[in-house]
Amino acid sequence: MTKERREDIVLIAVAVSLALHAVLVFCVKGRVMSTGIDEKYMPRQVRVTRIENTSTPKDIVKIEDILDQDAKRTAPEATIADELAPELRRVEDSTSLPIAVPPEATMPKAPEPKFQDFEVVAVKDINSPRIEKPLKMPAHVPTARILAMAPSVVPTPNKDTSFYMPKLSQTPKLSSVPRVKKSEVSSFAKEDSTPQFKPVDTVLDKVDKVVIEAEKKAVRQLLDAPNVEELSQFVDVKTTSAQDGNWKYFHITVNPLDVLKVVPKDFVLLIDASGSIGRERMVSLRAAAKGILSTAMNTADRFNLVAFRNHYSYAFKNWRQCTQSSFDEAYEWINDLASYGRTDVFATIESVLTLPRDPARPLIALVVTDGDANSGFSSTAGIIQKFSKLNDGLVSVYMYGVKKEANIELIDVLTRGNRGESFVYTGSRRTAGKGLQGLTERFRDPVLTDIRLIFASSCKAEVYPRMVKNIYVGSPTEIYGRVPMDVNELEFSLRGLNGKASYESFFKIPFSSTKFDPRARSLFDEQKTLDDKIKGI
Repeated sequence: MTKERREDIVLIAVAVSLALHAVLVFCVKGRVMSTGIDEKYMPRQVRVTRIENTSTPKDIVKIEDILDQDAKRTAPEATIADELAPELRRVEDSTSLPIAVPPEATMPKAPEPKFQDFEVVAVKDINSPRIEKPLKMPAHVPTARILAMAPSVVPTPNKDTSFYMPKLSQTPKLSSVPRVKKSEVSSFAKEDSTPQFKPVDTVLDKVDKVVIEAEKKAVRQLLDAPNVEELSQFVDVKTTSAQDGNWKYFHITVNPLDVLKVVPKDFVLLIDASGSIGRERMVSLRAAAKGILSTAMNTADRFNLVAFRNHYSYAFKNWRQCTQSSFDEAYEWINDLASYGRTDVFATIESVLTLPRDPARPLIALVVTDGDANSGFSSTAGIIQKFSKLNDGLVSVYMYGVKKEANIELIDVLTRGNRGESFVYTGSRRTAGKGLQGLTERFRDPVLTDIRLIFASSCKAEVYPRMVKNIYVGSPTEIYGRVPMDVNELEFSLRGLNGKASYESFFKIPFSSTKFDPRARSLFDEQKTLDDKIKGI
């Protein structure tokens, strides 16, 4: 067979094979191509697993599927609080203190407790969060007290009650935690149920007495701190005196020394823009207001501005830091001030209590006005008494009278009773703001604020002013008083705040060491008269 013949046979065989293959595919394609894939082989959403070992390595490993594809946040790490979670989940109300947490752990935010029946955990080892076994406690024990059994928050014994917890150096035992008497629970709740005060910087829409009382309490808590610094090394106390009739009159002057640091302050300037101010005075006041923002403020201070007529308006809804951009906004606001309308003095002065008071920062209000209250509550005596009672030293009030016809009684008495001072300008209306800078220098640099003065009962002292002015650099604080003739020594404590730090000293001043002051009697009488007006006598 020739070579060409063999090639022809191969080609014919290939062609026949392809044809048969095509016929085979065409006949059986329904069975081959239409077969579906079982559902179990379809792609599934990816899942992650968490593996937990049981009590012994030999036990079967349990696998718990956790869908993680749509998670929007990462779960927090387990802490000591996780051990107490079953109890926290049973709490439904919000009437208790924030709970102290050990420094090495972070307590997750949980619903605040409701006084109800539930089990309490006890810690076997003070340095370990491992739970030993549950202990039954009375139904009305505050949760804040119960969780105090966790490490680092165990209280010391309270002598006034039978509720006793071991000190940190001890290991708590079940027998060492007696039951709390029902009569004692209310005192615990009253003592511990107040949340920690957190100052904000937003101006309130109206005066809220609840907020004001909370601010006052926060200041008192700082003042009453158990760890106080010695004050005597930071102030210079001088006393003069004179005898008159059956009394010894005295005048105490407290000057700060340079070693006390200046405290950042909050400052609000209230400008009377009513029609009685007049156009020329307003021009001068606008210029003076812009000037004192740069001269009366320190770097860490905050400020705000108020214009008042028969209503008041704040320049900013919150405290502004001392930055160039904030000053530029303030200057624009001041430039738009124009005098018109009537004057509601009381509502305006009361509005300073809508400003949030940070207990570590003194709040100082400077009111620029003629004191002519012809709108709203207009009684001079009523304004003084109502505001002084509500304020109770929370805000230091300074006032600047823009003309000699200003209401001097309102300006002088209101400031003396609210930790402040006053100044009345009697010059030309074109220079009405000339004395503003001199007054602001009196309170520019506070070093000791929220002063508390207490005389020993043995002195039988009568002392004014009731609200002692804060102590500022270059501006002494003065105290006027008298004692019966048979008292030979003044004994008093002086306490105040320097930021969050509390300072106090006890002073003993023999009258034999004081210098004679012929004005002691007249100064006392003047201050007593002012204080009587504040009280409404």
